[in-house]
Amino acid sequence: MLFQDAPADTTGYMIAGYIITFTVMTIYVISLVSRWRNLQRDLDTLEELDK
Repeated sequence: MLFQDAPADTTGYMIAGYIITFTVMTIYVISLVSRWRNLQRDLDTLEELDK
């Protein structure tokens, strides 16, 4: 009688959580790639100045 109600449907929250997680991870990977490219550019500049 007391526990006859079904559990709350939290599927929407789970999907929203996955979307947020993957979005943050994608932004982080893009940031890492951008930093790596800038580092390579700086390294090339330093090597050119060293010559």
